[in-house]
Amino acid sequence: MGSFFIIRCFLLLSFFLFTGAFGNNLWTRTEMVEMAGYGKQKLSSVVITGSLLCDTSRPHLHSIPIPGATVAIKCHTGSKRRSKWIKAVTDELGEFEIDLPSQLHAIPHLENTCFIKPVYVPRPYRCYNTSTNIHKPIKLVSSTNGFRVYTSGKIRLQGHSSRS
Repeated sequence: MGSFFIIRCFLLLSFFLFTGAFGNNLWTRTEMVEMAGYGKQKLSSVVITGSLLCDTSRPHLHSIPIPGATVAIKCHTGSKRRSKWIKAVTDELGEFEIDLPSQLHAIPHLENTCFIKPVYVPRPYRCYNTSTNIHKPIKLVSSTNGFRVYTSGKIRLQGHSSRS
């Protein structure tokens, strides 16, 4: 046990001497923060995309995009603290994009721990006979150089819209 401690101390001391940490090359707080991945330059990005549509009961109209709706994503972090909903508003095509906060990037298997839910649909686009408990899973579609893209695909609300 004692020899393991001595070897560990020797390796740690060698690392500091080799990197110059005891000399004039001490790292500043800003440099330490950036090395840890919390600086201005992001080390990774996770984006979730999707669209919100209203499937109408009229056969000649397939699906109507729902602009101005609010969708939210929630990820179970595994801690006792409840995770917060991260919200986005759909554009004129009913599409949304959520940039996940960096503290959630390290969650393993995001596709098993995160889900999307529509939380608000504007009055003229209300789809009737819909369940408010729609939870749509996400799926990884791309991962390159620290940039991951997930999608919920098309979230379809059933019913008819007053816009149809």
